[in-house]
Amino acid sequence: MVALPALLLMTIAMEMRGKQSLEKLDTIAQVATVWLGIGVMGGLIGAAFFFVWRSNKRLMIIGDAILSLSNSQQKLPDFQAIEQMSRQRRDSLTRIARALMTLRDVEKQRREAECKVHRLANFDTLTQLPNWQYMREYLQHSLDVSQQTGTYGALVYLDVDDFNRINDSCGHRVGDNLLQQIAERLTGLRVEGATLGRLGGDEFMVIIDGLASEQLKAAEKAEAFAEQLQRALSPCYWVEDKKHFLSVSTGIALFNGLQESTDILFQYSNAAVHLAKQTSPNGLRFYEPAVQAELEARTELEQDLRLAIDRQEFILVYQSQVDSLGRAIGAEALIRWEHPHRGFVSPGSFIPLAEETGLIVPIGNWVLEAACEQLVIWANDENTQHLTLAVNVSAKQFQQPDFVDNVCDVLTKSSAPAHRLKLELTESTMIGKIDDIIARMLQLKALGISFSLDDFGTGYSSLQYLKRLPLDQIKIDQSFVRNLHKDMDDKAIVKTIIAMGRSLGLQVIAEGVENQEHWHYLKEQQCHAFQGYYFCKPVSATEMVQRSLAPPLSIA
Repeated sequence: MVALPALLLMTIAMEMRGKQSLEKLDTIAQVATVWLGIGVMGGLIGAAFFFVWRSNKRLMIIGDAILSLSNSQQKLPDFQAIEQMSRQRRDSLTRIARALMTLRDVEKQRREAECKVHRLANFDTLTQLPNWQYMREYLQHSLDVSQQTGTYGALVYLDVDDFNRINDSCGHRVGDNLLQQIAERLTGLRVEGATLGRLGGDEFMVIIDGLASEQLKAAEKAEAFAEQLQRALSPCYWVEDKKHFLSVSTGIALFNGLQESTDILFQYSNAAVHLAKQTSPNGLRFYEPAVQAELEARTELEQDLRLAIDRQEFILVYQSQVDSLGRAIGAEALIRWEHPHRGFVSPGSFIPLAEETGLIVPIGNWVLEAACEQLVIWANDENTQHLTLAVNVSAKQFQQPDFVDNVCDVLTKSSAPAHRLKLELTESTMIGKIDDIIARMLQLKALGISFSLDDFGTGYSSLQYLKRLPLDQIKIDQSFVRNLHKDMDDKAIVKTIIAMGRSLGLQVIAEGVENQEHWHYLKEQQCHAFQGYYFCKPVSATEMVQRSLAPPLSIA
């Protein structure tokens, strides 16, 4: 491969002296050979052409073109002079010029292909942001810079809250559109020293360099930046003329030099964001050693939760629902977990975990089956056959394609009276294709099942949707009831909800009734039903029967 390029150069030199005609050679083949060896022959080409460049302008143009093609880092020239030469009289240099034009096109395609491969390997195709591979390599660079400058940087992990619900209810096309809008908002911040990327799914990451030389100052700046990110992402999003609200949980891990590896920092920030999600929507947490311990405990809890159904560790308890006279008219079924080693596990600990991991679906199915079995027992007792039983249904469970069929199967197998079963849906269930939701509800109502909208006023319910949904009842959330005796705003809200429910022909039940003042005010507003510790704490099925037999006055 060395001899042929050298031969070509020698032949060109001989052409200049008129001793041999290049037309006798296969010029294009020779130039192609030069191209194959061009990386190692760059110096030779330069040396060989040096002594002839000044003697022939056309040859000098060809030499410049070859040298430019030999440098893969150099921008490709426009080759206008070579193109003009290729159209001139037919001689040996014209052939070389034409061959170089072909090689220029090949090199252009090669560079474009390399650029495409590089982009596919390092950038996310949906958002055009750097991907996990790029961010991982960049983080190592940031660690090196931090080591050299002695400054702190931060790894900021962003996770969109409850994004799977949007994909499940609205479809992945809507979800992808929202992710693109998130990327646009993040990119629009243009914060100096910040590099943004998408890790995959609903997870984004920002690496911030050169925050400060002091840890506390760096933490303050990182927190301020994270809050700025959350503010940018909080306004509503529009997709296909529909409004969507998103919140983002944030985990932050500071770094200083090479104390930690890239993998460990990813782990730290991931641990922090998981705990931020458990705190509240739009939560923000820094990584600290206690965070990792908390995450490990959560992982163990998840493993136990997966086994709890098979081990029959769940039980149902019942909280009575009463009318304005204090008479039991029904109950709400509430799940409890009695772990053999942990003891009683609070629903506040395992329900959010079940929601996040998808375990809420099999757990919800178990609750439905157990509740229907209890309904059968009550239906066979004249003292309790009038009781209704409310069962909570999560958005994820309701959105399962086989949910309606599953409910029908449970009712058929248990022979439970469908007209005594009430399904409580949260407002988050209503986010999605409202026509599909209504159709599903109507299928179940045809069986005799009734519906209650739980935690009313705490979510994103549209009054237009509320008018269309085939609901039977709305439940006032306890957050509005808790301070009724001292908060005038809560009183106004509760009064409005009751009036609205009555105007729509809906029953209204208030939960969280804890004292006589609550009860009296709610009765004054003509609330239909009541639930709370003032009447009954959650009790076993046996105690629930006894409560239903107690005289109303004994409850008060």
